[in-house]
Amino acid sequence: MSEQKKQDISLRSARYEDGFRVMQGRREYVTYPDNSSVRIWYSDIPWTYETHNHSAAEICLTLEGVVDYTVQDTVYHVRKGEVLIIPSEMPHSLTMGENSSRYIYLYETDLLYELRDIKVMLQQFRRPFYLHDGSDVHTRIRETLLKAQAVYERGEVMWNTICYEYILRMYAALGQHYLLNPRILQRGTVYTVDSEVITAAMGFINTHFREDLSLDDVAEFAGFSRFYFSRSFKKQTGYSFKDYLCQKRLQVAMDLLTRTNTPMRDVAIESGFGSVATFNRVFREKKGCTPTQYRAIYGTY
Repeated sequence: MSEQKKQDISLRSARYEDGFRVMQGRREYVTYPDNSSVRIWYSDIPWTYETHNHSAAEICLTLEGVVDYTVQDTVYHVRKGEVLIIPSEMPHSLTMGENSSRYIYLYETDLLYELRDIKVMLQQFRRPFYLHDGSDVHTRIRETLLKAQAVYERGEVMWNTICYEYILRMYAALGQHYLLNPRILQRGTVYTVDSEVITAAMGFINTHFREDLSLDDVAEFAGFSRFYFSRSFKKQTGYSFKDYLCQKRLQVAMDLLTRTNTPMRDVAIESGFGSVATFNRVFREKKGCTPTQYRAIYGTY
């Protein structure tokens, strides 16, 4: 047996032995129950998680006591009944002491961020939300999260889809709250002509990502100058054009790696990277591991 094969088996074994935490440096690879991309668990055990990040978004709902989070440079003391929502890829650490308990929710956001009305608010959704004021939106979201947890615990048929239904309700509640309080948003970020054009441009990128696509190509499609398009795209999506294109290609690659046994060369071509060398370099840079290691951890084929 080759050394690479032994390493793949070792990674896969670690996945199932651990159940939900596979770490590589500060990068956590979240594992999920079969055929799902949501994990919810309860804990009342005092514990500290050092600074880490992952592709999943994370929610803490404190049931008793307090859970202390540090997200980037901000400290949140999440007390009983309070909710902290942390976007994907954002570094954070947490500590929970004696006589405390909480639910932690982890879920992948790829599907959510493809919805058009969420896309135009991505800048708002890519920052933490700390719900602690007892407002209507806070109460509704807490109740929605508890309903999702109940479905998850019962293991109902289609529980993954139902959990996402509740997560979408949470995003809708957040979006409605901030749309109805426009002073909270930066001027011009919602429902402008630019946002409609940028949404169309994202659709163009999502269709042509396998091609040798340039900023000039997409700016021309949008009818904007290169400079104006670049600025508007970053304002509306939170991504530069280059980063958005790279993220789209990575999403396609990760899907091929986890759901098929497609050879690496074909994965590189199908996801728009062109060559295996470029694919390996970018994947390691963005995901902290090689495509082969990623497939060993998450592969379900």
